[in-house]
Amino acid sequence: MTDQPMDNTPFGPDLWDVLARYSVGESPAQEAEAVRRWLAEDPRRAELLASLQRAVGALAFRPTHNVDIEAAWRRVADRIDQPDVRVLPIRRRWGITLLQAAAAVALLVGGVAVWRASQPALPAGVAARTYTTPVGRTDSIRLDDGSQVVLGPASAITVAAGYGQPARAVDLQGEALFDVVHDEQHPFTVRAGAALIEDIGTTFSVRSDGDEPVKVVVTAGSVRLQGQGPQQGGARGPVVLKPGDRGTVDKTGRAAVEFSKATPDDLAWTRGQLIFDDAPLGRVQADLRRWYGVQLTVADPALASRHLTASFAGEPLQRVLDVIGLALGAKIERHGDTAVVRAR
Repeated sequence: MTDQPMDNTPFGPDLWDVLARYSVGESPAQEAEAVRRWLAEDPRRAELLASLQRAVGALAFRPTHNVDIEAAWRRVADRIDQPDVRVLPIRRRWGITLLQAAAAVALLVGGVAVWRASQPALPAGVAARTYTTPVGRTDSIRLDDGSQVVLGPASAITVAAGYGQPARAVDLQGEALFDVVHDEQHPFTVRAGAALIEDIGTTFSVRSDGDEPVKVVVTAGSVRLQGQGPQQGGARGPVVLKPGDRGTVDKTGRAAVEFSKATPDDLAWTRGQLIFDDAPLGRVQADLRRWYGVQLTVADPALASRHLTASFAGEPLQRVLDVIGLALGAKIERHGDTAVVRAR
């Protein structure tokens, strides 16, 4: 990687403190002028910072008060080099406000650390292309229309042939965050499982894992969500999701909406975190498979209906399994890439 937009800054180790103050308008005049000069040296720097500010300004989530923003930036910066922290390699726009610094800063710092500025846009009119990520890693794609895609671990996105001529269509397996440049003449759609998601000018995330319902979370703008039932042969029940809404589509194509129920935890994966809040084991299995490359198998049927409440942020796999076992009141035996859950 070359010509990184945040390398060789004049601020040295204080970069994160400086950008935190600048982002919320608390920089001293001299420092603010230095930041502006530095941003002007490379358009990508200003674009990176501005993209975060634009996105968070439109979000429905409300700020947490009394947060030490500069301290949060320092904590994230201090963790960048730790081996268990997964740095997110792109510039990002997330579903939280700037004052929720622990989340927003993690996204921005991850982006500025290893943003792949040299990655070219995808030219329109080419054959279909599929992009994948390995277990435990995220990556980014910039489409030729300027739309950005953050691809979660062990996920794949296929950009349809002739993208943009006239429609813009992609297929997703796994998890992704989309920041779409709206264009009414060239609709943007995502197909994931039995769901069809159409952009109406927005930032939104989509999760599609096996038999689990497809989940859509809108952080800015709005999307039109509809199911495609395999037996009905067509779209079912289109609904419009707005900022803060969550929608799901099950494998039969049935859509459901939770209005104003989205929280920052819905985008925890973009911060390298796994947060389970009364999560069914099906979701736990999918996340462990994508983040750690391990298949969680439930040997005792009596445990299959249990739910998990726990959170992780880069812990080693064995520690994660130990916590899950304790939370479920079970024991977990690990055999290579398989972890078997048994009753105690």
